[in-house]
Amino acid sequence: MKVLWLSINSGLYSNKGNSYNGGGWIASLQSLIQQSHDIDLALAFVTSDKKDIPLQIDKTKYYPIYNKPQNALSKLFFYYGGYKHIDENIYVEQLKAVIDDFKPDIIQLFGLENCMATILGKTNVPIVVHLQGLLAPYNNAFFPIGLNKNTFRWPPTIREWILRNGYLYAKKSIQIRGEREKTLFKRMKYAMGRTKWDYEVTQLLSPQSSYYHVDEVMRSYFYEKAGTYNIPKRKKFIITSTISETIYKGLDLILKTIFLLEHETTLDFEWRIIGVNSSSSFVKLFEKENPINRSKIKYLGVLNTEELAANLLDSNVYVHPSYIDNSPNSVCEAQLLGIPIIATNVGGISSLIEHGKTGFLIPANAPYELAYHLKNISMHPKESYTIGFNGYLTAQNRHNKNFILKQILNAYKDIITSHSL
Repeated sequence: MKVLWLSINSGLYSNKGNSYNGGGWIASLQSLIQQSHDIDLALAFVTSDKKDIPLQIDKTKYYPIYNKPQNALSKLFFYYGGYKHIDENIYVEQLKAVIDDFKPDIIQLFGLENCMATILGKTNVPIVVHLQGLLAPYNNAFFPIGLNKNTFRWPPTIREWILRNGYLYAKKSIQIRGEREKTLFKRMKYAMGRTKWDYEVTQLLSPQSSYYHVDEVMRSYFYEKAGTYNIPKRKKFIITSTISETIYKGLDLILKTIFLLEHETTLDFEWRIIGVNSSSSFVKLFEKENPINRSKIKYLGVLNTEELAANLLDSNVYVHPSYIDNSPNSVCEAQLLGIPIIATNVGGISSLIEHGKTGFLIPANAPYELAYHLKNISMHPKESYTIGFNGYLTAQNRHNKNFILKQILNAYKDIITSHSL
């Protein structure tokens, strides 16, 4: 069976498996797929480096899809509204050439937000969309409570008023891309997902499509450390979160909760945030809106896989504060280690956590509920450890590599068979 992947992440080719935010999961899935003697794999990825050429490495053939790099002037034009007029066929001819050369039995497209998604409906080869983020729902949850477009219009800043590449651009961009995504859903015939949420969105926007449940492979280091969590023996209570500099990832919820913990409890705590730096404009924006005692928070920036795991294992609890998410790898990885988890009950997260049994779920923007659960975990560490261990058992089954390999191979075979009828 010849399988062609279309991914903005070039997997093992780029050796980016240590990305803190889960970017290495494509490489992890690729390593798993290469174990199957039934699969002949190729991967097409977008690059602006003309030196990249088609080549075979180990068991994968790589096809670079060239994208002309933008100069400063063309970038500025793009920020001023060029994103509204993106050529839908920009990669189609290159992708058709790849398809003609490799002759795949099936194509797996990683995400409808993928710039190569416009190949949908333009080839006779069956394409299954591996659902990742869903832009239209993400657009709906873009602005946290208390922030809106006017927040960024005044006072004037170079980024928002001159360069036009700030949060207003990001909002307009995700809105336009979300509308395009809805159009692409209509062309989609086959989907791979893993949560009740992405199934429901698929059934709403693409009722004609067939849906296949396929769980995700985690980075190998987290399998090595799976179930090794123990309650840290120290007085200070350590809370850890992993977020990116994305406005709906919930930094505001963290800051509000820190304020409550400091003023309404006697908890001796430190909140570690992985993925952002203390000097970033992103942090300054939210700390301006939610001033706190800086001694209670520690920004660690981007960490590699081993550093991330070490910080998680040194924590009392992992908190995922996002306003929207499908199945965040950060939650899955923390759960696989066995750490007690508190997460917002948004998107697909309820498919990962059963409240009170394998973790705790709170509403979005719920600092009081979050502060309560943090205090409760600090007061009942053994009970919380048991819930974290139950989460590990659940994650161990969900991310079982052998089972996932069977899931994906069965999906491939079923799609190829049904497509040929």
